[in-house]
Amino acid sequence: MAIPPETTNPDAGVARDRVELILSQVEELPTLPAVAIRLLELTTSSETSARDIVEVVETDQALTAKLLSLVRRADLGVRGDVMTLERVVVLLGFEAVRSAVLSVQIYETFASVEPHDETDFDRAEFWKHSLAVACAAQLIAEVRRNGRTRAAEAFVCGLLHDIGKLALDACLPKSYARIVREVKQRHRCISDVERDVLGLDHTIAGKRLLGRWRLPRPFLECAWLHHQPPAALPSSIEAAELVRVVHLADQLARRQRIGFSGYGEAGSVDEVARLLGLSEEALADVLARLPQTIEQHCQLVGLDRLTSTDLYAQALAEANEELGRLNQSLGDANRRLELRSRYFDAIAAFDARLSMDDRLTDICRAAACCTAELFGVDRAIALVAHETESVGLLVTVTPQGEHSVGMDVGELSERLRERRFEGGSGMMRVADLSRAGAERFEAVLGGERAWVVPFVHANTVLGGVVVAPAGGVAEERGQPRAEVSALSHAFGLAAATTLVRRAEHRLQEELAEVNRQLHGAQNELLRARSLAMIAQMAAGAAHELNNPLAVISGRVQMLARAATKDPDRRALEIVHEQCERATQIVNELMAFAKPEAPRAEVVPVASWAASLRRTWLERSSLEPHEIGVSISDPGLQMRVDKAQLAEIFDALLANAIEAVAGVNARLEINSTSTTSDDTVVLAVRDNGRGMSPEVCEHALDPFFSYRTAGRGRGLGLSRAARLAQINGGRLWLDSTEGEGTTVYVELPATRRP
Repeated sequence: MAIPPETTNPDAGVARDRVELILSQVEELPTLPAVAIRLLELTTSSETSARDIVEVVETDQALTAKLLSLVRRADLGVRGDVMTLERVVVLLGFEAVRSAVLSVQIYETFASVEPHDETDFDRAEFWKHSLAVACAAQLIAEVRRNGRTRAAEAFVCGLLHDIGKLALDACLPKSYARIVREVKQRHRCISDVERDVLGLDHTIAGKRLLGRWRLPRPFLECAWLHHQPPAALPSSIEAAELVRVVHLADQLARRQRIGFSGYGEAGSVDEVARLLGLSEEALADVLARLPQTIEQHCQLVGLDRLTSTDLYAQALAEANEELGRLNQSLGDANRRLELRSRYFDAIAAFDARLSMDDRLTDICRAAACCTAELFGVDRAIALVAHETESVGLLVTVTPQGEHSVGMDVGELSERLRERRFEGGSGMMRVADLSRAGAERFEAVLGGERAWVVPFVHANTVLGGVVVAPAGGVAEERGQPRAEVSALSHAFGLAAATTLVRRAEHRLQEELAEVNRQLHGAQNELLRARSLAMIAQMAAGAAHELNNPLAVISGRVQMLARAATKDPDRRALEIVHEQCERATQIVNELMAFAKPEAPRAEVVPVASWAASLRRTWLERSSLEPHEIGVSISDPGLQMRVDKAQLAEIFDALLANAIEAVAGVNARLEINSTSTTSDDTVVLAVRDNGRGMSPEVCEHALDPFFSYRTAGRGRGLGLSRAARLAQINGGRLWLDSTEGEGTTVYVELPATRRP
């Protein structure tokens, strides 16, 4: 056998210590009597005579009587009543006598260990099974051709194959009683239960006990390996054939249901029989002779006399009892499967109704219809109780179709949202969540008790379906908790998917808006940086140009006064005028680069707009009906530098009047703001020629002008935008080529005291 590798797991060390403690208790069990030990020594010596064995056996009168009884029952051709022990030894042979003595002595050894009062281990049934295996092993050894296994040795090995069970019951009666109960109640393999409870099974205990008794190694190997698949036995063992014989005998005894073995159905015997060279006829012969052989040997080990009829009757009764249990289990399993099938059908029907575009109301409607069909009702209430979404729906299912209406679900939504499920979820009574809600739902649904199938996802309740079937549901009607949990999680997954999809759509919309704002902010930032760079450059250029221009202007004036000819004087005057013009441009650049800090004051919008109109009617050639002013709130006021405000709108109106020059001119100054607004938005709208998209994009850039002839310096709109900015506002425009331009100016508002 392969030795398991050492492990560093501390729990494994504790388990090994416990196993060794149990095995040490096994080794403290009573040893074999001196008769059995002495007999083992004699039968293994080639110099032993029949008289030597007789002298040992005669020391135990009860053992002598049992040997004589065994010969009388055996068909050995003995005639007459005169039978001596020496003749018995000669007739039976050394090995048969040794086997018989060992059987008796081992049985009596454990008979001296009183069974515990609380034990469920039936020793009589155990010995019946052991005796059946012993007899089957003996018969198999007898019918095999060319086999090396001796029948007497096979008998003892079969009798001792489960001796570890007796050892564990004697050492740990309470624990072994629990093991036997577990085996009988759940029909588990006794070796598996032993390992679960004790950390070792009866094969290890039997091997250790027989080793302490100094029995031959074949006996140990049969007790240790009789449950191993015969084809997988280790090559190092001495008695592989004998182990296979005992294994086959154990399977045959379990098939006949003789005594208690602690196992369920027997395994296949065909492979083992093939390995042992047994034909079907030979196996049939063993089974036919087995009851009579057991009857002959039962008194040898101290059991009451068992007839073959008793054995068959007992096996038939146990088979019938097992069949009854199986029928009951099968009926229960069929009922569970039928109920489980209904739940799975409901899940499948719900899944078939889903699509990628479902809304929460669609999920609720599908869940309500499937739940109503599952419980055989015509109405159900579905709700979503998520913190961001809330839906309540009463669904009625009729042969004509489905009908749903919205419904207020009250506090049930909050109560469900507070619940969490760490494991499988089941149905809940609505009354346990909300008594008032239960009464209202029961009245609407027309049932005695309202129950809710929750929508569960990630241990969180997202909603549920409320139903009220006649007679109630859940535990009192045997609802399978696992299937309810599967239905709940199917509903919850669909609801969660829809909620995630809704959140994803909202996030996409918000992200698009943020991107739009970010793009605008980036453009504004770039424009601001460009303006700052231009202003810095303009300030530097103006500083550098002012001194040369002053020198040139002064020298030109001196030359003009000294000139004697008119053409020369006129040329010098022109140079002086251009110097003055250059100086004015430098001053404008300085004003753009470093405008004066605004001195804000409160400006009434209505009176200011009226004054602005009068001024520009005087300056321009427009008629009064061509310049309109519209202020939505007469009490509107703004806080701004009045001089800079005038400069802003002078630039805007100058551009507008230039754009509408000609017939059908129209110019409007308006504001839709109110005194409750934080800002005042003023608009200057004209019906002039408008701007192309390319021109509109660069209209606020410094030094940009779309006029081809007599172009200006391109600082009007950019200067106006800069002044609006330093006054805490902003300026933007909207223009369509051929239709006109609207310039918007937003400035801080102030409310009247």
